[in-house]
Amino acid sequence: MTAFQNVADALRSLQADARAVQAAIKAEDAAKASLDIVQKQLGLGQVNQVNVLNAQQVYLNAAITRVQAVATRLSDTAALFMALGGGWPTDCATSDWRSCVFESRVASRN
Repeated sequence: MTAFQNVADALRSLQADARAVQAAIKAEDAAKASLDIVQKQLGLGQVNQVNVLNAQQVYLNAAITRVQAVATRLSDTAALFMALGGGWPTDCATSDWRSCVFESRVASRN
């Protein structure tokens, strides 16, 4: 019963993560559009460099938030795999875990 609950929790987390990623992408797009406007205003002499730096800071913070949202979604995807009964190879000697997974599958077939 606990396994089903873990899968359900992981699926709910992924749904929430998908919404968070979409919101973060929209926020980043809006911040980029604002930055573009401020940079054009700077070229026309309507604002000073401080305004551009503030717009850049907002944009970069939005980009960081998007990356964090994507990272959370990927982490929750891994949690779903674990809840479904998957696992990471513990005896993998290389840094590329995919090669260990494929090697163990080939070895189990033989």
